[in-house]
Amino acid sequence: MRRVKSGVVGYARKRPARLGMLALAGVVSLAGAAQAAEADADANEIAGVQVNGQRKPLDTDTGLSVLPTTVQDTPQAINVISQAQLKAQGVNTLEQALRNVPGITIAIGEGGTLNGDQFKIRGFDAKDDVYIDGLRDFGVYTRDSFNYQEVQVLKGPSGAMFGRGTTGGAINTVSKTPKLDDVTILDAYVGNGDYYRALADINHQLGEHSAVRLNLMGSSTGVVDRDLVKSDRWGAAISVGLGLGTDTSAVLSYLHQHDNRRPDYGIIIVQKPGDIVALPATEYGVGVERSSYLGFKNDVDRTDADVVTLRLSHKPESWLTLTSDSRVGAYKRYFQYTTTDQCNTACTTALFDNNPATEAYGGIGGSGPYDQDSWGAQNISTARMDFTVGGLKNQAIVGLDVSYQHNDKQFYAYTLPSGITARTAIPHALVNPDPNFPAGYTVFRPRPGVNITCPTSGACTTTLNGATVATNVTAATTLSTKGESTDLAVFLTDRLWLTEELSVIGSLRLDRYNAELDTLLMSGAESPVGGLKVKSTLKSPRASVVYEPSQTQTYYLSWGRSETPQGTSVVGAGTAVALTAKDLEPEVSQIWEAGAKLALPSGRASFTASLFDVKKDNALQTDPGTGFLVAQSGERQEVKGLELGLTGKLTDAWTVSAGYAYLDAKIKESYSNCTVPTSTSGTPTAVICPVGVTAAIPVLNTVAVGQQVAYVPKTSASLFTTYDLGRWVPGLSVGGDATYQSKLNVAYTARSVSYADRSTLTAARLAQVPESITLNAFAAWTFADGQRLGLNIYNLTDRLNYTQVFSNRAIPAAGRTFILSYGKTF
Repeated sequence: MRRVKSGVVGYARKRPARLGMLALAGVVSLAGAAQAAEADADANEIAGVQVNGQRKPLDTDTGLSVLPTTVQDTPQAINVISQAQLKAQGVNTLEQALRNVPGITIAIGEGGTLNGDQFKIRGFDAKDDVYIDGLRDFGVYTRDSFNYQEVQVLKGPSGAMFGRGTTGGAINTVSKTPKLDDVTILDAYVGNGDYYRALADINHQLGEHSAVRLNLMGSSTGVVDRDLVKSDRWGAAISVGLGLGTDTSAVLSYLHQHDNRRPDYGIIIVQKPGDIVALPATEYGVGVERSSYLGFKNDVDRTDADVVTLRLSHKPESWLTLTSDSRVGAYKRYFQYTTTDQCNTACTTALFDNNPATEAYGGIGGSGPYDQDSWGAQNISTARMDFTVGGLKNQAIVGLDVSYQHNDKQFYAYTLPSGITARTAIPHALVNPDPNFPAGYTVFRPRPGVNITCPTSGACTTTLNGATVATNVTAATTLSTKGESTDLAVFLTDRLWLTEELSVIGSLRLDRYNAELDTLLMSGAESPVGGLKVKSTLKSPRASVVYEPSQTQTYYLSWGRSETPQGTSVVGAGTAVALTAKDLEPEVSQIWEAGAKLALPSGRASFTASLFDVKKDNALQTDPGTGFLVAQSGERQEVKGLELGLTGKLTDAWTVSAGYAYLDAKIKESYSNCTVPTSTSGTPTAVICPVGVTAAIPVLNTVAVGQQVAYVPKTSASLFTTYDLGRWVPGLSVGGDATYQSKLNVAYTARSVSYADRSTLTAARLAQVPESITLNAFAAWTFADGQRLGLNIYNLTDRLNYTQVFSNRAIPAAGRTFILSYGKTF
């Protein structure tokens, strides 16, 4: 017996996957000659196969127009954090949600990337690979989770679906949308560390096929055992749905989030005299506490995000589905921050000499504050066609993806204290740091020719209280930037069933990406190189073989490729395009992945496994005159790994979501800029340029080659579990979660062996962050009238872990935290 699901020919013994090729309305006529799938619908079938009255854990739609299928049917590793798990854990940001996903690390946001949500998937940068409902979220900010229905992480190069970037994968958040029901959910949270949070979720059915939903959030939170760190946020999300449950639907939504927080750049990583390995200063017991805030209380990160999204879907025929998703996002930000990321020989000597009379002073780094105004727009239009080819079932998707980004940034400057000639020379104590600005240290907006004077060499000056004082900038420092990019892409995917169980999938996406950056200097002059432009044509193919012998088994083998052009981070990077990178070809990454997704015998839990090999090639540029390498866009890397997952109900009362990742991530090539010595006596402390070579020429860093890729844990694991005690105490459930992450290598610093032998390098500094083990617990009690009480305890053991890392800093996690919650459903 045959049956139809969503207009696709299916079979009684097997649910067909719903992946195929998308098509634009303008090319739908190409499929007009194809025979449409016709059959009577099975009245008992609903979205998702039912097993003992419950949906299989992986039989949930991705919600993506470019991937209109289920997690079970998608031939790549996908991690899903459900709404139930988000609520049980009391998650309030995207960062917290992603701590459930092995293989993801969070960077502080420095060294060319902006502070905010800076994620790495399998060690590959994913700062530009964050999506909301399948469309790009263009901004860089700390995303609150109040409007999340679930969070998805699609791992591996995903350029065929999402376009540029996505070397490690893509992060997609699924928003709460209107439903045909009347329900109101209110929640309030209070805890130590000055934690206060309130949520409202109000859904109202307007008509037979229309509804409106409003989500509100107010939050004022500190961090236990982190002095001065705080965030005051509020947000609102409203969405209206028309034609819900019909063949033609529209959902219009608007999201606003405001955040006023004090950024946390963590604890400096220091190298004890005589040691090669450097660790966070909190690891040595020398007086640098986990609570130490090494910035200034004047630091501020103030952001506003406004995002409007329209999602349209139309099914004119049983074999044809059209979608058009559009977004406009506007983002404003004022960012003023302080990093303490230098501890020279005098600093380390004072820190480790066990003499309370000496004080260790670190050096301040980072650029000046800035005002940022950015916005982006995107439209993805698709058409999916289900038809037969030579008697074989086929699904096809063809689509068009058009996007634009624009970013204006205005930099500020600092006046320097008396006697200080550089911001890096301002002494900042590592033990008992003073959070107040030193006398004479202020922020001002420089206006060339008005309140700032910049000589051709040396530091600029300004007038403060009638006196001329030094600033932290020079004539060549950037005053403002203007960046923009356009991306026009077409994509096509086809899935052909060779037999009832065996299918093949082929995808291809072509992008034409253009980026441009204009720079104005503190001197008031245009950058001497003028506007920097990048034009790239990106090709992202993918192929898969899928074998599904039953409803509950999927086996696959996939190959895919993604390309990352220069200038891809118009909004997310400190400098979107560099002169040395403007002529480089895109970075290319490719993946082989084999996997299985299996339901356990009970049918209520699923097991997943995947083996993969990801290679990222570096883009290099060589000076044709000298043959020396003059620029590189990144390391050449290879990551081989294994990921395992288990999710679902093991018994009627016991629910589990667990994951494990082993990542053998090796650096194949890495480069360090060389320096020209002012003296050739003693032992070099850096990579010395060969004789006759100018400074800043990249030299192969043999110390890093063969080492684990920075920020990639060798092993990581997570476990979330709940147990329903309703059999004994109606409405009571308990649970908890545990996460583990092995140590992180975050930097490999090399130096020349000697001035005579400059080509041989040895390790000067290996920076590491220790392993992390976190245990959390919760209990929730739901009453018959819709009221509920909850208690979450985070970091039960009060262990010193680190939540975000960079090459010379790490942010300590919160100490033991108690959050009490109360909710009511109407």
